[in-house]
Amino acid sequence: MIMKNSKKLEKSRGIVAFAYNVDTIDYVAIAKKTLTLASQQLELPYTLITDKDLENTHYTMRCDIDTGSFIKWRNVGRHHAYELSPYDETLVIDVDYLILDNNLNKIFDIDWDYLLARNSVALTATWPTTMGQNSLPYVWATVFAFRKTPRAKLYFDLVGRIQRNYVYYCALFNIDSRNYRNDYAFAIADIVLNGYVVDKKSIPGSVIAIDQVIESLDYVSGKVIVRDQNKSYVLPQTNLHIMSKAYLQSNNCKNFIDKILNES
Repeated sequence: MIMKNSKKLEKSRGIVAFAYNVDTIDYVAIAKKTLTLASQQLELPYTLITDKDLENTHYTMRCDIDTGSFIKWRNVGRHHAYELSPYDETLVIDVDYLILDNNLNKIFDIDWDYLLARNSVALTATWPTTMGQNSLPYVWATVFAFRKTPRAKLYFDLVGRIQRNYVYYCALFNIDSRNYRNDYAFAIADIVLNGYVVDKKSIPGSVIAIDQVIESLDYVSGKVIVRDQNKSYVLPQTNLHIMSKAYLQSNNCKNFIDKILNES
């Protein structure tokens, strides 16, 4: 099922997100909150792709930071954004990405067929920079954009091919983990399409990840206050990748988003 809000633009531009529920996480409920926030901040309509029968009938696994255990995850089929998006220019975001400012609108003023996020920083951790010890840099599929152009279509077709033959590409690119990651598939497709050269064109800035278990978020005087069990962090009002899915389903998260919506 594809759900749209009723907001229209003369220019065909909008937000797309994918949400597939698993036993422990209601991603669709999370998406309805975070996409409402993104739509208001960016003044764009959105499309939520929920139960479309893609390759998401099987699961991958990921480590859940809230429990420390591995849980089921339905995270394949992201390359279908090209064919499913109703927009000429599309911004794709993860449903756990909180859009807290309008800076992403600036990317539509520059020339590209598709645009990837190449940088990410975490609040408490240090990310690896390559797909393996002897591999190449990867990108962050948390947020990306594309236009309906032949080159963009070729790119997403290639991502689909990599997904279907992921074990082969893991061996080819010396990837340490065989668990499917969109971040890796997107990076490989980009490298191949650019003649095995790592492109530098990127969504500006870094994807800021809140990588720990969260007790609360608050919004005070244009600042975001992140609290965990040990510390409080004061951040500027900027987009945040919230990795704690338990927090995203909490009342505090709902209240935080409502506060941003009411004050923006």
